[in-house]
Amino acid sequence: MRSLLVVALATLVLTGCAGFGKQPGASELTENWALSGKMAVRNATEASSFNVDWEQRAQDFEIELSGPLGQGAVQISGEPGEVTLTKGSDQVTRSTLRELAYEITELDLPLDYLQYWVRAKPYPGIEATVNRDTDNGQVQSISQSGWQVEYPLYFTETGESLPRRIDFARNGSSGRLVIRNWVSEL
Repeated sequence: MRSLLVVALATLVLTGCAGFGKQPGASELTENWALSGKMAVRNATEASSFNVDWEQRAQDFEIELSGPLGQGAVQISGEPGEVTLTKGSDQVTRSTLRELAYEITELDLPLDYLQYWVRAKPYPGIEATVNRDTDNGQVQSISQSGWQVEYPLYFTETGESLPRRIDFARNGSSGRLVIRNWVSEL
């Protein structure tokens, strides 16, 4: 189980619900949102890809990671002060995503930043450099806590934009999250 949990948590760093409809614009995306997509991760010795379904309701979240055809599904749920990773009948609970990752992988990973990074926002209260496109104001990249987060593609059908693809890199590890759908009304 440890190796699957390590891959699942690494996937979150280097990175739902059914029935997604129209893509919301950035101003429509509240603290309640969901996304569905696919993530690929790579380091010096391994490469993996997973489906990602993420539902965020203010500070509470549900994330499901699964391989092709739903194989190896891992659920991660959290609320302030408690985060639980479930794989089958096995569970691990800690007070933050970062602590959970450290307990399982012994790596200090900025998992708590992701609910902001997927929306092209830096994690609040931590120094970050944000680069924007001078023509449309879209975030092109965020540098924070040693991570370089790039935003090469956006959904633009609504006249506003949300990330369609996010690339992550730090210290020889990299990943890509391709978002198929966003929804803002949960």
